[in-house]
Amino acid sequence: MNTKLLGLSTAIAATVLLAASAQAGNNPVDENWWPSEFGADDEAGATNYITPEKRMAAAQLVKTGRVATLGMPYHNTTPLFPGRVLSLTIPSGGGPTHNLTWTGDSYRQTFMDELMTANIGQVGTQFDSLAHPMIRIEGQEGWEDGNYFYNGVRLEDVGTPYGITKNGTEKVGSFFTRGILIDMVALKGGNLPIGYPISMDDYRAALAAQGIDDAGLGDVVLFRTGWNDIWRDNHNLSTGEAVANNNEFNSGGPGISPEVCDHLAARKIAMLGADNWGIEPYDFASKGDWPTPFAEVPAWAYCHMNLSNRRGIYLFENLDLKQVGEDQAYEFLFSWAPIKLVGATGAPGNPIAAY
Repeated sequence: MNTKLLGLSTAIAATVLLAASAQAGNNPVDENWWPSEFGADDEAGATNYITPEKRMAAAQLVKTGRVATLGMPYHNTTPLFPGRVLSLTIPSGGGPTHNLTWTGDSYRQTFMDELMTANIGQVGTQFDSLAHPMIRIEGQEGWEDGNYFYNGVRLEDVGTPYGITKNGTEKVGSFFTRGILIDMVALKGGNLPIGYPISMDDYRAALAAQGIDDAGLGDVVLFRTGWNDIWRDNHNLSTGEAVANNNEFNSGGPGISPEVCDHLAARKIAMLGADNWGIEPYDFASKGDWPTPFAEVPAWAYCHMNLSNRRGIYLFENLDLKQVGEDQAYEFLFSWAPIKLVGATGAPGNPIAAY
């Protein structure tokens, strides 16, 4: 049987079982998940784990001077979550946007500009700030109804039409730390199928096969599933072909199980990333036409809620992990900082792995 399809039905069943198990104590009302270990006023979260000593140790991971950029291209056929927008145009229609004087009658100085209209923090390769995921609580004694961010910040207290006044992207800081790749494509001999949940057995097997240590304090952990190979060449395809690819990509994907997210949370990593669009495993297509059943999947964003909301651990989605996987660069210096979009829910990005 094709390794891409191997165990599909059992994988999807395992997703349900893993989620149910992990959610057994998953009640925000009964858990004390703030104030953060970094203090009641902290807005930076897990970048606090990246100390000067951690940065110096990470720099020693560069052995060959080779670099992989980890961002997917942003273009007009990038797959989008329903309700989001990405459009890049040239305001002049293709000619120079600016046409200014230069010395002599035969010369001008000209310039080009672009106009990008997008949910800039939440399209393509996207970094989630701590002002993105929320846990909503209603009708619970002793609690004020509302949508709760990291460190108990309530949207109703900090939300404005021009940005979130706490936990915004400008508060993140930077990532210059040890990165590790968990290459499931190499481990399984091919791209993972839709709905496949990466288990702790998978995680441990990858560490052993790759000869690297478990994630540690302040690390960035990246999972390669192969899922975004579906739309990798969209910008070279016809509109119809790109739309078909995007529909397949958006219908779900392999991802990281709750048990692995809980393990990484306990290891106090700084960030979790993947080459899928939503970190966790999904198979919405099996439930009907996308995106109709989306809201009917309970606790589908378990890792979002339990890493970002409760612990301030960041997420990075739609990363390009093909080169770093093919180079077998399983441990590297991960370097990146989000642009300082004040009050934003995230940022686009093109991180670097140096090894």
